[in-house]
Amino acid sequence: MAAVMATLMPLGALAATGKPTEAAIASAFGKADTDHDGKLSWPEARTFGMTRAAFDQSNQDNNTTLDTKEFLAAITYQFDRANPDKHGTLDRRAAAKAGVKSSKFFDAADPGKDGKLDLAGYLQAFTMSAR
Repeated sequence: MAAVMATLMPLGALAATGKPTEAAIASAFGKADTDHDGKLSWPEARTFGMTRAAFDQSNQDNNTTLDTKEFLAAITYQFDRANPDKHGTLDRRAAAKAGVKSSKFFDAADPGKDGKLDLAGYLQAFTMSAR
């Protein structure tokens, strides 16, 4: 666990708005982009835990891969689908629906310990959950 936390340390840098920072997005994208070619293919996205719907919805240029902007759109899509009332946070049940099944990762991404993750916290927990 310590090794996972150390490699994801940039994810802890969350913007005050609840939006992920550029560093957090780059770190998550780097973990997902296993062949390090700067593009996220569907097999990489699937292994990372992304849904096909999120991938397809976010692939705006229909080129079979996601860049970092499209990657964030896909993460946001998954977050939004688990948050139908649009209140801007996910509780444990909603986060599990969106791919964060580990309480340990949920808790690590919930520094306020209020039982809710905003988009930045979701990205952090989702990235920790990725294989």
